[in-house]
Amino acid sequence: MEYHVGDIVSGEVTGIQSYGAFIKLSNGEQGLIHISEISTYFVKNVSSFVQVGQIIKVKIIDILEDKQLYRLSLKQVTPTLRQNVRQMKSSNSKKRSKIPLDQQDYTPLKNNLAKWIEEGKTKYGRS
Repeated sequence: MEYHVGDIVSGEVTGIQSYGAFIKLSNGEQGLIHISEISTYFVKNVSSFVQVGQIIKVKIIDILEDKQLYRLSLKQVTPTLRQNVRQMKSSNSKKRSKIPLDQQDYTPLKNNLAKWIEEGKTKYGRS
């Protein structure tokens, strides 16, 4: 087997099953992208992400030498919007400044709390 774990290689999608996609690598060897390695999004249908005949880049995540088969990943090669949004949220959350307790205004809560308690007692039949 020519490639090693961690290599990113090109291959052609040769078949699609409910559990993943079969890939013919540029050196002629075969590999499989399991459905869990297609995308970070929920994958209901593999053919929503890849098509037979499509040339894609994949990462080799394991080698099954006894079966002469590579285990491949598409999601580890292509960053998705979902991953980027998570990264943006975590970096933005550090930039937010919290309002100190002595500067927070709870006046609306203070003014309405007694009324809301009474309404709740009336609504749920408690006195």
